[in-house]
Amino acid sequence: MKEKIHAIMDNPLARLFLIFLIALVSMSILVPSTFLTVANFRSMSVQLPELGFLSIAAAMVLISGGIDLSVTGTAIFAGITSALILKKCGGSEAALGIVIVAIACALAIGVLCGALNAILVTKLQIAPMLATLGTMNLFTGLGIVLSEGSAIAGFPKTFQKIGNGSVFGIPVPLILFVLAISFMAFLLNRTKYGFNLYMYGTNPTASFYSRVNNTKVVFVTYILSGVISSIAGIIIVSRINTAKADYGSSYGLQALLVAVLGGISPSGGSGKALGLLLSIVTLQVISSGFNLLHVNSFIKDLTWGALLVIIMLWNQKRNGKKE
Repeated sequence: MKEKIHAIMDNPLARLFLIFLIALVSMSILVPSTFLTVANFRSMSVQLPELGFLSIAAAMVLISGGIDLSVTGTAIFAGITSALILKKCGGSEAALGIVIVAIACALAIGVLCGALNAILVTKLQIAPMLATLGTMNLFTGLGIVLSEGSAIAGFPKTFQKIGNGSVFGIPVPLILFVLAISFMAFLLNRTKYGFNLYMYGTNPTASFYSRVNNTKVVFVTYILSGVISSIAGIIIVSRINTAKADYGSSYGLQALLVAVLGGISPSGGSGKALGLLLSIVTLQVISSGFNLLHVNSFIKDLTWGALLVIIMLWNQKRNGKKE
């Protein structure tokens, strides 16, 4: 029995599935009248993609052996940019063409933010943690300046459908997230880029001597992270029909927690999309349960931080034993 328990705990996916079951059963027992309802599960399916996109962005960079602390800053900057364009060009009466332009500009912001992070890391040789910590504050600050610190509200229904619409009863954000996580799995498992990303994350020196263009790998990874983060910003703004510089800022720690919980190694070179997906669902179940239990936001932050430390310590211990 003891050997079976150790086998489960050594398998990231099995361990994560066990945590998911414990969280699901616990919340079902603690708040059965509100947790096990169609309304709650629909609410989770709408909220999950926002954290999901940011977690994918953070995970891609972690696999490369780096870290991107600016995912929420990028989302905020991109979301506010799209909101300003819509507000200046018709507000709630803006035409479909304006909506497309606003979305395109937000995605362009994601590309620029990712490229800036890549330049700081590759060309200026700044440590990824320090580089993205700086750009996180830069992007968030730009969002505050653009919005003048106030909320921007009133967008056309075509834009709001991105965060609130549904197709055959399935929320549009959930559909977009499924497409994104599937794209991530395809990139990692079926493309040359995915192979090079794992190789670079495992050993940059070895990948260099294997004729992998390390600089290109880092650039593509950070740009992907920026674009995916900007999509999260668009979804957040369209869902609540308001853009403000502090919206989504709480997702930063959770995105890293999801990635590490999902088996993405902070030292790089390992991690799968399936583990990330299961981790996102697990954390959403816990978060939804906390909300229904009216748990203080400070307690939630404490819980996320403690859980992140525990997972890293556990992974470090198991990796040490394997070595």
